[in-house]
Amino acid sequence: MNRFVISISREFGSGGRLIGKQLAARLEVPCYDRTIIQKTAEKSGLSPDFIARAEERARSRFHMGFIPVGIGAPTFTHHSVPVSHQAFFAQADVIRELADQGSCVVVGRCSDYVLGDRPECLKIFIHAAMDSRVRRCVEEYQLKPEGIEDRIRQMDRGRANYYSYYTGHSWGDMRRYDLTVNSSATGVDGAVALIADMLRYRQEHWGQKE
Repeated sequence: MNRFVISISREFGSGGRLIGKQLAARLEVPCYDRTIIQKTAEKSGLSPDFIARAEERARSRFHMGFIPVGIGAPTFTHHSVPVSHQAFFAQADVIRELADQGSCVVVGRCSDYVLGDRPECLKIFIHAAMDSRVRRCVEEYQLKPEGIEDRIRQMDRGRANYYSYYTGHSWGDMRRYDLTVNSSATGVDGAVALIADMLRYRQEHWGQKE
C-alpha cells in the first residue's frame, strides 16, 4: 500500500479517538493524538502544560481574532506573534513532519487543515447522535450523567472555536472532508472498516505515489 495520512476530526463522544486508534492498528501504522503535545513541546521549547492551556484559551474564543496559519513553510519561529500562536505553529510543523516520516493516522488538532494540500491525506469527520454520545461519555469516559448533554455541546463549541480561530474555516463542514461517518449507525468497528475500504479504493483508483 502506498504512503497515506488519515486525518480524523470528530464530535465529542462520537468515538473518533478510538476509531483512529483501531484504524491505525488495522493498517499497522502509528496513531498520533495527544502525543503531539509532547512532540510540540520538544520542538518549540514550550512546556506541555503551556501548550495545553493555549489550546484551552483558543477554544474559549467565539470569534476570529487572528489571521489563519498558512500551510506552507514552518512558522513557529516567527517571534513577532504571541507565544500562544507559536505553540500552534510548532504543532502544525510537528504534524507535517510526522506525515513526512510515513503513513499514519492523526486525530484532531486541525490536521485536516494543516495537511489539506497533500494528495495522500484522507480527511474524515466522525459524528454521532446525541443519545449515542451520551451513552459513550457515561459508560466509557466515566463522566457523570448530570448535565452531560450540555457538557458535550460545550466541548463541540470549543473544538469549533479552536478550528475557526486558527484556520478561518467552519469545523464540521462536510465539504471540507472526504468522508463523514455516523458512528451511531456504523459502530466503531464498522467505521474502521468503512474508512479502510475507502482508503483502499482511493489508492487502487487514484494510484497515490510516494
